[in-house]
Amino acid sequence: MGWHIGIDTGGTFTDLVAIDGTSMRVAKVPSTPPDFEEGIVNAIIAADIPFSQIDAVAHGTTVATNAVITGNTAPTALLTTRGFRDVLQLGRHNRGEPFDIMWDPPTPLVRRRHRYEVTERIDYSGRVLTPIDIVDVERAVESAAADGIESFAICFLHSHMNSLHEEAAHERILELLPGIAVCHSAELLREPPEFERTSTTVINASLMPVVAFYLGALRERLKEAGFVGDLSVMHSGGGLMTAESAARFPARLVTSGPAAGAKAAEGIAGAIPAATGSPAATIVVAEQLAAAEGLDRLISLDIGGTSADIALIRDGKARTVTEFSPQFGQPIRFPAIDLLTIGAGGGSIAWVDAGGLPHVGPQSAGARPGPAAYGFGGVKPTVTDANVVLGRLPANVDLAGGIQLDLSAAQEALRTFGEPLGLDLHTAALGILEICNSNMAKSIRVITVNRGLDPRDFSLVPFGGGGGLQAADLAEVIGIRRIIVPVAPGVTSGLGCLCVDIVHDASEALITPITQVDVAEVNAVLARLGDAMVERLTEDGVAPEDQNLEFSADIRYLGQVRGLTIPLGGSHVGPKFAVEIADDFFREYERQFHSYSTEIPIELAALRVQGSRPVQPPRIPFKPGAGSVQTQRCEVITKSGTVSASIVHRSAMAPGTSLTGPLIVTQDDSTTWVPPGWTVDVNPIGNLIMTIEGV
Repeated sequence: MGWHIGIDTGGTFTDLVAIDGTSMRVAKVPSTPPDFEEGIVNAIIAADIPFSQIDAVAHGTTVATNAVITGNTAPTALLTTRGFRDVLQLGRHNRGEPFDIMWDPPTPLVRRRHRYEVTERIDYSGRVLTPIDIVDVERAVESAAADGIESFAICFLHSHMNSLHEEAAHERILELLPGIAVCHSAELLREPPEFERTSTTVINASLMPVVAFYLGALRERLKEAGFVGDLSVMHSGGGLMTAESAARFPARLVTSGPAAGAKAAEGIAGAIPAATGSPAATIVVAEQLAAAEGLDRLISLDIGGTSADIALIRDGKARTVTEFSPQFGQPIRFPAIDLLTIGAGGGSIAWVDAGGLPHVGPQSAGARPGPAAYGFGGVKPTVTDANVVLGRLPANVDLAGGIQLDLSAAQEALRTFGEPLGLDLHTAALGILEICNSNMAKSIRVITVNRGLDPRDFSLVPFGGGGGLQAADLAEVIGIRRIIVPVAPGVTSGLGCLCVDIVHDASEALITPITQVDVAEVNAVLARLGDAMVERLTEDGVAPEDQNLEFSADIRYLGQVRGLTIPLGGSHVGPKFAVEIADDFFREYERQFHSYSTEIPIELAALRVQGSRPVQPPRIPFKPGAGSVQTQRCEVITKSGTVSASIVHRSAMAPGTSLTGPLIVTQDDSTTWVPPGWTVDVNPIGNLIMTIEGV
């Protein structure tokens, strides 16, 4: 059996987990923007794995995320129905900052001069009212080509009901400009919201050249190194896509890496040894055990160098949504793991505004130059520098990627932040961490308290390079009493890439009051969706016997824009569909929102299918520590004063080990801070279980 590699590229580090059935290797190296493929090659080399012995690479990437957020997408033209040129800019007429009169929305990804109107019209039922004027398409292509446009998005009114005109325009563009990137809305989203459909199509089109170029460069670089296996890419919905599908549907990659971390957190707390007592026990996902131990309610916290990604896991599953926005006014209507991302990573920069108020993030020092303590030329104070100055990240402990921490550089950076505020070095460092933790606590309350959930009922699963450093302080702020630190927290997102299936999603609108549903029509749409999904999975090389289809329906109260996705349990519904789906909807509505009403009419909004090729979760070899814990001592600055903390390497902590803080647990990919009052126990598979009494 060859190596299977999960690799996640972040803005600061590239994380790798490799498994060959009997061995596991991890690596964490600095990312190499803008040529991220070099960081991937460097990670494989650091793990000492021959490229020719790799069977498969599953990759989580931030290439699409960075392109959308920074606006570095391909120059794109939009073809739309005459009279609807400004749908993309009008949006939903809401504001990102309702009380800031100076606030302006992000600039649309397509400039107005590159939004072209085409004479055509289809009504709400799909009937052609005005045939498409193909000459308008030709004029648009000629004008766009002269302006250096690299990609075309096509979104006509009501094309979700009849895609004839979009397909004609698509075909004509390729005839005039062979090889150009083109996508039309009906192949992405057969649902009616005009703005969301236009936004999704534009984002997808603008990313096609960017992602295709990156994946092409990655393939070529891996091939040069001797790799001949399969390359797949993690998408926002928590599944994998082939590289070819990713290049065709790149809008699905916008939260690729964070989704991998959330999927890993689904099962990591419930993992149990499959071969108890053996020299190398094996971790498997055991959701039932997780539920039995109360571990089915988790808050996943992925703190990288640039951001912190937070997800909620209930009943052992991460919450998913049918729409998300990488930034205000840019919705993407594809299923995705429900993530909340904030600029609170290890590289987040501390700064003081014009009014003298301190802030942390969202700006980040990134991989280059990085935090001042990394010694790569950074001079701005960051969260990592604060941890170094306080002693929680000991300067004499080397980080992954061969980074040696420079205490004096971190101290100098902190002075530039603290002196204008009249703060000494340690007070400034503590203030930076307090601001960072406050920002994360606020975000955790958004996904718990704001939804009627008590965060104290959840366990915190921190990972990423900075997760273990911030977890205990953050838990105390929000009242969480249990923290589960995975075996390899610094590379957990890489592990997540190995734990997911190949997954595709498709949907079709069918809007009708639930009491008037035509069962025959529902079954016809389900059959159509099923056939399309089988075709897509077959294109990805999935054998018929490995194809798994799951059908669902979006149900909502009359007057709502969004609904709840309710599983159907099969590809065919029976005569009692209306009654059964209504009961399921009310139960799910009560579960999510803690109340429901049977007095308000409900309606069917859309039908969905998810096609997948299930994968066997990797058997992760775990080698218990030797059990002989030898510690060093260091001084750590806390809010209560200076404490003497033990330093222990995690590899020495055998299952059953129990230690109390203050304690610093070091390992190659991450560092964990255990403050006074906390106890850390090593469970049978090597996870650290941190608990505190009285919070």
